[in-house]
Amino acid sequence: MSGKKLCIVGICSVLLGTAACSSSDGDGLPDLGDEPNFGTRNDDLARQMYETPPEEDGPFWMVNLIKYRDQAVYADGRETDLTGREADALYQPLEFLEAIGAEVAFVAEVDENLVSLDGQEWDQVAIVRYPSRAKFFEMILDEEFQARSIHKDAGVERSQVIVTHLQDPMSLPQPEVIPNPSTPTDPPVAVTHLLAYRDIAEYPAGSNEPERSGREAIALYRAAASPVTLEQGGGPVARFEVEGVYIGDGREWDEFRINAFPSRAAFQVVLDDPERQAAQFHREASIEDTYSLASTVQINTFTGNALDGGGGGGGGPLEVTDNGTGRLCTGDADCTGQEADTCLGDTTGGFCTVEGCGAGDCEGNYVCCRDCADFAAELLPFDGSACVPAALSGELVDAPECTCD
Repeated sequence: MSGKKLCIVGICSVLLGTAACSSSDGDGLPDLGDEPNFGTRNDDLARQMYETPPEEDGPFWMVNLIKYRDQAVYADGRETDLTGREADALYQPLEFLEAIGAEVAFVAEVDENLVSLDGQEWDQVAIVRYPSRAKFFEMILDEEFQARSIHKDAGVERSQVIVTHLQDPMSLPQPEVIPNPSTPTDPPVAVTHLLAYRDIAEYPAGSNEPERSGREAIALYRAAASPVTLEQGGGPVARFEVEGVYIGDGREWDEFRINAFPSRAAFQVVLDDPERQAAQFHREASIEDTYSLASTVQINTFTGNALDGGGGGGGGPLEVTDNGTGRLCTGDADCTGQEADTCLGDTTGGFCTVEGCGAGDCEGNYVCCRDCADFAAELLPFDGSACVPAALSGELVDAPECTCD
């Protein structure tokens, strides 16, 4: 079996717990069988999903974090020499996914567990798009589908299986030159983040920071990290809001994000950037719990980003408009003589923009971001307002509560 085939099987291994059956628990929910060995099933969420009225049903994305057993362990006690991955490979319900119109959207093998507050590590990240909750239950209640679950249960040691909704897939603009492009020995890297935010950000004792929410604090961090990330040809690929955890360990999560970088070298430049490092305390204050994973992608349906290969991007270079917006720069002097006379970035690079814009003033695929919340103003990379790429405006509209149009 090829590596890609095995990877696809891996994502299917954590769709749900052990075999389901068609009888009911007396409260409207079909009997979903025994508790899986790799996590606790949330029957309240299952019931909510199962009872969704058809007129309110629709697509959702199941995000899976997977940890395989070193050695498969079967519930019936059979002896086996199979590894966890090999047992999982016997599961192979791909035809069932195809039959209901589900899509394997993303699969990545974890190379490095970057941040884990509880010390747990993961082997794989995978996402399946389901057309509806009704189709999802149609699949898992199929007797042939159920018969294969013993292999899944034997192969997976631990999992987070999370119902989410895609918010903003992005096709990011790219600089004309990627400073650290992908190479055969340094391919693109996906950095995924599973996040639970604090209601109120927790800054160190003695901090002069005003009270703000965890989401407001993380937005300040992202605003500081975005310029160098864009300069390196990286950026967000997709963001998912969590509806609930279907299988897990009792913890709840708020958001799942995929960021892409054209190479490990590019990612390291972002990590070493002093402005990003200076804003790191906002990130630490905002987060209650998280896993951050650096991975090699094997399946990716989110196009127009550094995971597409070819040096990082697929979104194309920054558009340079008639008024000079988008022209690459290392300081304001590079932008003189044109309407876009401010360099949005630092001495390592940026792009020319119109500062002090109003609604509708920006040209091309740029929008004017303005009227930001007071708490964010002093940390944003512009004063008052500026023309920014439309693909990045979502980062400013979220917690900083800017208006972008």
